[in-house]
Amino acid sequence: MDGRVKLDCKMLKQLRRDMGLSQEKLACACQEKALCVSIATLKRAECGCKVYHRTARELARFYQIPVKDLLSDQPI
Repeated sequence: MDGRVKLDCKMLKQLRRDMGLSQEKLACACQEKALCVSIATLKRAECGCKVYHRTARELARFYQIPVKDLLSDQPI
């Protein structure tokens, strides 16, 4: 296992849009909160590509939800 997980891309997009953020603004907001999430990583996650578990934790922390809520039900 390489420490990567697939996130629910539809949920990620919806969470971001509900906050009225573009991917760029979300990346900046994460940086302001000292969360290590780049715009490239956000694009990968929202396209359904696997990301590091650390990224999932950082996004969950930003959205204030459990990491398990972000994980995709789809097989990798």
